Amino acid sequence: MINQPPEITCHSGEFEFKSAPTPQTEIPNAYLLPMGIPPKMLGALQVENEPAKRYIVLTYQATNCYVEHIYGGHTDSFLVYSAFVDHFAVEIHLIGCDLGSDDSYPVYGLLFDQKDSQIWLGQYRHLKTFLTKWQNYAYPQPVLTLEQCEQIQENLQKFYQDIFQGNVQFPQLSAQEFGDLVQSGMKLEQEAICAITQYLDQYLLNALKLAEKWLQEAEKSENAQIMMYLSSLIHRLKQRQN
Repeated sequence: MINQPPEITCHSGEFEFKSAPTPQTEIPNAYLLPMGIPPKMLGALQVENEPAKRYIVLTYQATNCYVEHIYGGHTDSFLVYSAFVDHFAVEIHLIGCDLGSDDSYPVYGLLFDQKDSQIWLGQYRHLKTFLTKWQNYAYPQPVLTLEQCEQIQENLQKFYQDIFQGNVQFPQLSAQEFGDLVQSGMKLEQEAICAITQYLDQYLLNALKLAEKWLQEAEKSENAQIMMYLSSLIHRLKQRQN
């Protein structure tokens, strides 16, 4: 369900209701993580909780955490990203799923549904397609006349020209204001990391049980690589608990 009513189209005099795209229907083999969105996480990644940004895709690109929504994308805090994806309660569900690295483009990604506080794991190319479908459904492009298109293009060209010529003035921050801004950002980041960790810690016991179950299955199939990885995860968690 979304905040807007279903889109209604008319064909041959009959009304047809178009269902909203959902992760379940649009993302093949989408996997729902067994936890909600940690508090303060998306806020620390500069994502507002508003209808237009209901769905957020999180991966690792351009040597940093990469955040995407229907309006575009930006890099953000690796520390906040790492606090989530490297937490044992989440990491156990990401085995074999490449979210991207300094040397590789993401194969998988995480889709955050702000409205339902859900997190979906899916192939990155399907997540990108889903964002496009969501944008076209909830915020379809208006039908513009040729004159309107030309006016928009003219306004954009004038805006870029003013920037290049220095006609657009941006407020300058003093050294004190800049320092306060940096300190505020660092405080927000640390608060988010603590909130993420505390929230995910409540899922540790279930994650440990799942890891031990998968380790038993890997031992039966003699999958050495998975056995080593799971054993390492379990060992690290038990050390932390002690």
